[in-house]
Amino acid sequence: MAGRRRAATLVAAAVLLAVIVGACGPGAGDEVQATDIEFELLDGGRTTVGAFLDRPVVLNFFASWCAPCRAEMPALESTRQRRADIAFVGLAVNDTAIRAREIVAETGVAYATGIDPDSAIGNAYEIVGMPTTLFLVPNGEVAYRHTGGLTAQQITDHIEAHLNP
Repeated sequence: MAGRRRAATLVAAAVLLAVIVGACGPGAGDEVQATDIEFELLDGGRTTVGAFLDRPVVLNFFASWCAPCRAEMPALESTRQRRADIAFVGLAVNDTAIRAREIVAETGVAYATGIDPDSAIGNAYEIVGMPTTLFLVPNGEVAYRHTGGLTAQQITDHIEAHLNP
């Protein structure tokens, strides 16, 4: 039994390593600024993170298969409703537009949401886990990075600590 468990652990570790290495596709190590990489919005059109930098930005990377991502999205939306001075942007990483639209509909998110299907933006920001939320100042610098789920209070606290205009 211990042998099977050890073998299963090794297989799981190998799969995880393959996923991480495979995520380092287009965009990894490129000299292109992350804020300049175009992405498709789920409600149509194309934009960049830079297009939102007329004010601070809360940039959330999520995936439809990620339970903590689903759990935190309503907290991001409720905080967005209270903070019109902050732009909120969501990016589905290595996901399909169909699945991304489903999670947005399920969670009631109304902020700008797009898809990063090949992880070009995620790689440019060196995202290694889901969810990851970046708090960007208007010049595009990352003021704070959080990997893992956030509550509405934690989001507010990070905005106050790192983005308070």
